[in-house]
Amino acid sequence: MGAAKSNAVDLPSSTVDVLLSELREECERVAALIQRLENRPDSTKEKDELFGELSAAVLHLHTHTAGLDEFLCEAE
Repeated sequence: MGAAKSNAVDLPSSTVDVLLSELREECERVAALIQRLENRPDSTKEKDELFGELSAAVLHLHTHTAGLDEFLCEAE
């Protein structure tokens, strides 16, 4: 086996910083929603709303992270 080929691309560090910041913010949002659910919402309506927000946040994370591993490898 040969050495791994490097496909490094010079990306502006601000682009990486923005992407990582957005990812961190959304992960914090997911963690906060989970914590609110763990604290047993007062009503079924509140619980349903939290599950809806969590579902949307997870979908956003899924979309936001598509190809992120390759992007970060290229940004190294």
